Amino acid sequence: MIRLYRGSLRVMMVFAHADDETLLAGGLISKLVSDGHDVKVLCLAPGDENRVGRLRGACVDLGVTAVETLRFSESPMWPDDAGDSRDSTSAHLDPQLSLVPSTDLARKIAGRISEHAPDVVVTHSSYGDYGNSDHAVAFRATKLAVESVGGDAMRLYSLEWPRWVVRINARLMRIGGRSIRRMGPDGSFDLSLALQSSKPPTISIDVASELGARRKASRWYRTEIAKGPLPMRLLERVPLILQRSFFGKATLRIEMAPEGFDHTTGL
Repeated sequence: MIRLYRGSLRVMMVFAHADDETLLAGGLISKLVSDGHDVKVLCLAPGDENRVGRLRGACVDLGVTAVETLRFSESPMWPDDAGDSRDSTSAHLDPQLSLVPSTDLARKIAGRISEHAPDVVVTHSSYGDYGNSDHAVAFRATKLAVESVGGDAMRLYSLEWPRWVVRINARLMRIGGRSIRRMGPDGSFDLSLALQSSKPPTISIDVASELGARRKASRWYRTEIAKGPLPMRLLERVPLILQRSFFGKATLRIEMAPEGFDHTTGL
């Protein structure tokens, strides 16, 4: 179901890594901006200075009004990849995001939420989108943060993905000899269990008209795309008219909202 927006909102998007704002939510961010909403991005594990610079460049292309970063490092997808993380050169950063206790991370996120007082917060899915443990811990910590400072009016949404896409990616990982039950730097993230306990999305937003802005922003992340999951690598190469079938709608799940809030009137 397509949802329209009414009125101007302050929106904070909380993501684990530089590139998530574009590759996972670029169409949605551009749509929110086009509809007159103020969008800020908080990135928890942005990477080195080069990647932070590219994050800011992509956010300019999407129309984001402000970008803030914490200084955690990116976690490997599996325990045996510990020496091959994309942040392997950033030893000066704080610990790997997936190893930070959710309550500690939540306090840092809550501070930024309190500062900006958004109407809406959007973050990753509970199952880490394609099985990324950093994304999953970002979801848990953001939910705790909103619960602690959100008050009565703030809404929290998680990004959701077609289950067939997630399951195809999981199958490809298994075919490649990777476990989906022992993911993350310490093997504690179980994608299969996370999917089983997750719930379906509740809102669908048409963002097809914004895919041009998303593609422009994605050019900052050619390196990350080349290293990403196979479905993403393939989809990023197809013409925009074909991308509409995969990226033309942003689906979200309502995680928190004021009692009685009517989502048929907007986000």
